[in-house]
Amino acid sequence: MSVWSEADLTFVRDRARRWDLHNSERFWGGPLYDLVEPLLGSFNCDFGVPKQIGTPSESLPETTATVLLALHRMGLLNASMRQRIQSYLWSTHYALAAGIDEEDKYPDAECWSSVSRNVWATATSLWALIATGYRGRHEGRYAPAVRWLVDAQDEDGAWGFSRDAQNPPSVFLTSVCAYTLRMTAARLDDDTHEIHKASVQSAVDAAVGYLKRARRRRSGLWQTDSGETEPTSSAMALWALRRCGSADDGELVRSGVRALSKTVGNGRCAASLEIAAGTLPDSREAIALQGYTPAIPLALLQIDVDPFHKMILQPLHFLRTSRRTDGWEFPVMGNARQGRYLKAVPYVGTGEALTFTTALALQTAHAWHRRVISWTIEQRLTKP
Repeated sequence: MSVWSEADLTFVRDRARRWDLHNSERFWGGPLYDLVEPLLGSFNCDFGVPKQIGTPSESLPETTATVLLALHRMGLLNASMRQRIQSYLWSTHYALAAGIDEEDKYPDAECWSSVSRNVWATATSLWALIATGYRGRHEGRYAPAVRWLVDAQDEDGAWGFSRDAQNPPSVFLTSVCAYTLRMTAARLDDDTHEIHKASVQSAVDAAVGYLKRARRRRSGLWQTDSGETEPTSSAMALWALRRCGSADDGELVRSGVRALSKTVGNGRCAASLEIAAGTLPDSREAIALQGYTPAIPLALLQIDVDPFHKMILQPLHFLRTSRRTDGWEFPVMGNARQGRYLKAVPYVGTGEALTFTTALALQTAHAWHRRVISWTIEQRLTKP
């Protein structure tokens, strides 16, 4: 049974039709709403967004945050729908779930927890809540969560999966954390939210320094801790340097884009590799996060890559041709590792449509359509 009212769904249908008028239907071969509806139908007020579409399965705050951010950016959530998903996301906050009051001053609890308290869950949840404009009774938790994230940073400026020293640094997570902190400092008020912006900026600067040092001189790209050049991490690093670095980093970003085009532009758009690995701080169980390479145009379009460049069009072609009826599964590639979030819960090669891949796929195509429209207008206006 759907948690959404008929008024909610009518709103989504209307907004989806508007995008169909801008060639969305022609691109997907059918109405956009038909692709969004299974994603919306997967949400449960008590359990959030499950990993698999249409199947009662494990729900993670990272997944819910990804879906919230995607649907918000696409303009497919009205205020009540947005607030409902935001409320669920706050229910996964570790201190709130454990009944710890703000007055108790327990800083280690001021984070988000999925399989454990971790950087990935905290950064993505904080990003989604702030980007979607949450203001309510829990916003006093913003500052402690920011401090938790800053304290989780390694001495070299990077972030791993958790604050545990046994979790190696991740280029992908460092990029996400740097942007989340920068956005937080920009959008929240010092006095109202008690955000210490100087310490936040210091953490962002340290992250930018790490990303510059971590770039491989020979390839011009970034690698995972296993030594593999990984497209998603490289695209995110370039995006973070553009968003969080200085004007002096412009040539570094441009040369990185040229290097990345040699990889993604040669058909490796589906070669999704591991982007972070480590162990859970409580159980010591091994974990691994897998990138979703078909969605890298999301990052590249924001650093002014031509929307008709082959490393944009090839992933989009892959998304268009690999769509299932209810969404997108995670691609299996012969040269990719068997990706897992938890070793006991594989999500690669299941044959099932996943919520986070579907949210990223829809958002990627939506961002491309918007960029093509603005790019076309720019070209027309600049022609003599």
